[in-house]
Amino acid sequence: MEVRVPATPTRRAWATLLGELARQLDDGRVYDRDLPALAPALRSVLDAYDRRPYVRDRSRGEHALNLR
Repeated sequence: MEVRVPATPTRRAWATLLGELARQLDDGRVYDRDLPALAPALRSVLDAYDRRPYVRDRSRGEHALNLR
């Protein structure tokens, strides 16, 4: 029996996947019991995003993306 392993998302797929996560959260398709594990994972993503030099440099301008 072959076990299917999900493919690692490509860099261009992340925005779509995160949008889908948002829709599933809004629709209640993510169980409340799964939310505590999701919070630190999302914080980790935002922390990694904030560490990017491009993001840090852009945050000094007027068009900064404020995610918190």
